[in-house]
Amino acid sequence: MPILDRRVEFDERSRQYPIRTLLQTTPQPRSYTWPCQTFLDQGEEGACVGFAWCHEAAAVPVVRTVNTLLAYHVYREAKTLDPWPGEGYEGTSVLAGAKAMQRRGYLQEYRWAFGLDDALTAISRHGPAVLGLNWYEGMFDTDETGRISPTGRLSGGHAILATGVNVAAQTVTLHNSWGLSWGRAGKAKISWDDLDRLLHEDGEVCVPVVRT
Repeated sequence: MPILDRRVEFDERSRQYPIRTLLQTTPQPRSYTWPCQTFLDQGEEGACVGFAWCHEAAAVPVVRTVNTLLAYHVYREAKTLDPWPGEGYEGTSVLAGAKAMQRRGYLQEYRWAFGLDDALTAISRHGPAVLGLNWYEGMFDTDETGRISPTGRLSGGHAILATGVNVAAQTVTLHNSWGLSWGRAGKAKISWDDLDRLLHEDGEVCVPVVRT
């Protein structure tokens, strides 16, 4: 079973950088998916932050070549940028991962979606976003429709890429870092209601604004 290692880090200064200010002309979500043809597998290593950010770099609209080694490097660099002393612990934060990607020249600016509505609009109209979510037992496997649900016991925290929105089905498409054998060929869907719940549980949505 993969190690869940996303840590919660919220910087009050992030409130100064909401994605909402860039969505004023397109306030409503649309049905759209940003393709990502890369499927990395973190194995049993607790490095989901590095893998989620590398998947973002490999996705449309700005496609960069990434690999497993880079994902581990991003994860380890993020650990030097997060607020926890030393490196003798599992995990790091989505924010630290964004800083590591910024240092490495993959993005210049990132913003935050505060609430479900802004998250859906940002993902469907602006581009993929890295999510930091609580992860429950019911989210390790998809159901017959390809969905995951936050049922059962809380297992930890996970970072994962959101690549699309389906307005009619009211789902968000997730691109995971557990290989093609997981879910539906490495992907899954989550309902808007379930995502809304998880966002209220210290969830976060980090949206790259200027990719390089």
